Amino acid sequence: LKRRGSLTIWFDPEMSWDAAPTGRRGRQQTYSDAAIQMCLSMKVLFGMALRQTTGFVESLLRLVGLDWSVPDFSTLSRRQKTLAVNIPYRGSKGPLHLLIDSTGIKVEGEGEWHARKHGGPKRRVWRKIHLGIDEETLEIRAVEVTASHIGDAPVLTDLLSQIPAHQQIGSVTADGAYDTRKCHDAIADRGAHAVIPPRKNA
Repeated sequence: LKRRGSLTIWFDPEMSWDAAPTGRRGRQQTYSDAAIQMCLSMKVLFGMALRQTTGFVESLLRLVGLDWSVPDFSTLSRRQKTLAVNIPYRGSKGPLHLLIDSTGIKVEGEGEWHARKHGGPKRRVWRKIHLGIDEETLEIRAVEVTASHIGDAPVLTDLLSQIPAHQQIGSVTADGAYDTRKCHDAIADRGAHAVIPPRKNA
């Protein structure tokens, strides 16, 4: 319980804080994606607004003695819309054995709050999250969010495309909802073995 209050934030002085030149015409970015992602991670971790995040990161950099400038509010707000977040993973030894499935997420909106407050019919809004998990390390390797009317099978190709092309996939395990020709072809294209039970009407 005591260790839960212990906090360590480590900055690597060799971190690429400034953006590398793109070689294209026009104004170049000042901060790298890693810098923007670090600031936004602090925002989510401590539940702060963007302006408070800027001040917090500035104070952290002063404490560790790094003379780095910090992205302002508008930069963080603009870059977070297009930031491609790289999720680090340890990776398993040998070929990747991928477990794929989906689950529903209930969305709380104004309609549901209004129904609870004043009565009336409930509006249930759902989203589906499709996950690809490493069987050995249980780390999420691929994720897609769709509307509730999208089936499981059409998303399999998008999940497999998130696995780097150089990463060898040994097998893909899924339930009968993925027992379609397109799913089997997509898995075969990656040189993997499909572990999918046939559907009842197969």
